[in-house]
Amino acid sequence: MESWQKECDSLRKIVEKQQQKMDQLRSQVQSLEQEVAQEEGTSQALREEAQRRDAALQQLRTAVKELSVQNQDLIEKNLTLQEHLRQAQPGSTSSPDMAQLALELHQELASCLQDLQAVCSIVTQRAQGHDPNLSLLLGIHSAQYPGTQLDLQKPDVIRRKLEEVQQLRRDIEDLRTTMSDRYAQDMGENCVTQ
Repeated sequence: MESWQKECDSLRKIVEKQQQKMDQLRSQVQSLEQEVAQEEGTSQALREEAQRRDAALQQLRTAVKELSVQNQDLIEKNLTLQEHLRQAQPGSTSSPDMAQLALELHQELASCLQDLQAVCSIVTQRAQGHDPNLSLLLGIHSAQYPGTQLDLQKPDVIRRKLEEVQQLRRDIEDLRTTMSDRYAQDMGENCVTQ
C-alpha cells in the first residue's frame, strides 16, 4: 500500500507538472492567437490603407490628365491670340493688306468729314438767307491729307481729327436748331396766311 501510495503521489506530481505545462502551453497558444489576430488586423488595415492610396493615386492621375488637356487648350488659345495680336498691329509684316485697308478707310473717313463740313456750311448759309460758297457747293476741294500713312502713327494728328469730328457734330446740332427754328417760323407764317 505504501509503495502504491508513493507511486500514486509520484503520478499525481507528474500529472500536476504536466497540467502546469499544459496551462503554460495553453497560455502561449492564446498569446500567439492574439498576436496573429493583431497581425491580421494590422494587415487588414494596411490593405485598406493601400486601397485608399491606390484610389487617391488614380484620382491624381485623372486630375493630372485633365489639367494637361486644359493646359494644352490654353497654350493653343494663347498662340491663337498672339497671332491675332501680331496681325492686328499697325506695322505688322504679316498683314500688309490690313494696313492698306486701314489706310484706305482713314482716307475715306477724312474725305467724308470734309464733305460733311462743306454740306453743313452750305445748309447753314442757306438757312441764314445767304448765298452758299460756290466752291463748297460744287465740291471743289484742295488736295489734302498728303501724309496720311505717317499720320496714322501720330497721336496728335488723331487728336486733331477727333476734335474736327467733335466740332462737326456741334455744327450739325447748331444746324438742326437753326432748321427747326426756320421750320417753326415758316409754319407760323403759313398759319397767319391761312
